[in-house]
Amino acid sequence: MMKFKQGIFSFVSLIILSVVALTAAADSSVWKVSSGDNLVYVGGTLHVLRQGDYPLPSEFDRAYKGADKLVFETDLEKLHTPEVMQRMQQAVRYPEGISGLDKRVSAALYQRIVTVWTQYGLPVEALNGLRPSGIVITLTMLNLKLAGVDAQGIDDFYHGRAFADGKPAGGLESVDQQIGLLAGMGAGDEETFMRTSLDELEASGGIVNDMVDAWRRGSLADLERLVIDDMRRESPEAFRTLIVDRNQKWLPQIDLMLQDRPVEFVLVGSGHLAGKEGLIAQLQQRGYRVEQVRN
Repeated sequence: MMKFKQGIFSFVSLIILSVVALTAAADSSVWKVSSGDNLVYVGGTLHVLRQGDYPLPSEFDRAYKGADKLVFETDLEKLHTPEVMQRMQQAVRYPEGISGLDKRVSAALYQRIVTVWTQYGLPVEALNGLRPSGIVITLTMLNLKLAGVDAQGIDDFYHGRAFADGKPAGGLESVDQQIGLLAGMGAGDEETFMRTSLDELEASGGIVNDMVDAWRRGSLADLERLVIDDMRRESPEAFRTLIVDRNQKWLPQIDLMLQDRPVEFVLVGSGHLAGKEGLIAQLQQRGYRVEQVRN
């Protein structure tokens, strides 16, 4: 799922698969950030993988073993509770009595949505009441499933491992904040959001290997070109909400991590690392020593 211009795909945080092998002495999507003797590992993640993508690159495992605590985008244990899952399902739907998406986009675009929706074998009735985020997430996940993406991603893998090892884990933002992002996705500009979402969903097949290779190599320049550039230019509001604002809220928390002795391993979607607004560039600007972890 590459080069998507719109917000929801960045929020799903680069849900892509990985089939390219690492080469010896390669860079990676793991960085070591140091302040004196204190350090934090920062890793760019993929949230959904295929069975064949395991084992993960060794740099992730090295950072995990060297960390005293894991920090994810949110509290994954709470995120997976039935109560929160129900709230998230409600967040991608309009409240009863509120106009649905068919009243918020043109008739021609809504018919296109219906056409794509039914092409995936979904009943038209299931569209009723869904917000843009609910539609795009559903279509994206089905698209990935057809590509064989059916295994847990890096975040869930290491969260489960931390639980088994008794290693503490935390989150950079609350589940309430993530639920709010879901509810607000595309609000006020549903026409552009849905049109570009469908355009990019249809065009997503030809660039998978490029994106995977960029992630494997930890190439921030290529990640920016493939993911960030179009979103920054064509969906500036979504880019600000989903990438820039969240990064700015996370940075002070990383600052605090770099003031104490425990070592944290921060795992966030790869799109949050690239570009001048990304965490890596921002941490460098703060004067920290930032090094890629190499195989």
